Amino acid sequence: MNLFAGLEKFGFSGEEKLDITKEEKTTRKRDEAQAAPKKQVEEKDFLLDKKIKCPVCDKIVVAKQVKSGKMRLVAQDDDLRPKYASGIDPVKYDVIACPNCGHAAFLKSFEHLSATQIRLIKEGVASKFTPVEEKPVETYSYDKALERYKLALVTALSRRAKLSEKSYLCLKISWLLRSQIETMPEGTDEEKAKKKAKVDEYNGFYRQAFDGFIKAMSSEMPPYYGIQTSTLEYMLSNMALYFKEYDVATKLVGNLISSAATPARIKDKSRDLKDKILEAKKTAAEGNKQ
Repeated sequence: MNLFAGLEKFGFSGEEKLDITKEEKTTRKRDEAQAAPKKQVEEKDFLLDKKIKCPVCDKIVVAKQVKSGKMRLVAQDDDLRPKYASGIDPVKYDVIACPNCGHAAFLKSFEHLSATQIRLIKEGVASKFTPVEEKPVETYSYDKALERYKLALVTALSRRAKLSEKSYLCLKISWLLRSQIETMPEGTDEEKAKKKAKVDEYNGFYRQAFDGFIKAMSSEMPPYYGIQTSTLEYMLSNMALYFKEYDVATKLVGNLISSAATPARIKDKSRDLKDKILEAKKTAAEGNKQ
């Protein structure tokens, strides 16, 4: 049966066979073939430029910031270093740095300074700082991010920031170095030497963070620059295990397991960590006997 009968006057012969399902399938395939390829997500897609007034020199600072709610956490290291989808590292963008006077800090500490702190930053940072013209960039490299964090550490030391804040800066510097190390090749002798230097730098900042937080827990009231006690103790337990300070690690993880204030999720992870500490301690003891 010719279902197209009556269309002859429009130039159709009437011989066409109707099969709407076949036509629909063909059209869908053609549309899919013609569709533009999906844009690959890049680091710059998660960033925006934030303008903020420097409280030290009154200049407007433009800094890269991560768009709120755009990042998707996929994993964490044992010491809680976050890992996000698409390999984006938002830690690089946590510090604001003024290119005019050198004042740098985490966003929540950048603007809120007392008159005394401003004076101390002018004396300890701005008076020594040499402005360097920076070209606009779409993203921060690890080297650029590390520069900004180290400026923030110099600033924190100058304005006599709390030990917990200085420790947190050192921790995040070590996280940046770890991320950078993971991307470094080591085929040639020169590449191996560069990587070793970065590992040494990483261990130095990681040690500063560990010692600083341990002391801060006995000299400050929680939270420690926004970190709750149970979270910090769990992180420090893992750091102590890294430094092979098994007695410290055992004490910290024991506090977590026995405390009623420890969240269930951290308590479960602490039990697993305790087993790792005991195994590492046993292995170390056996090695010393040989």
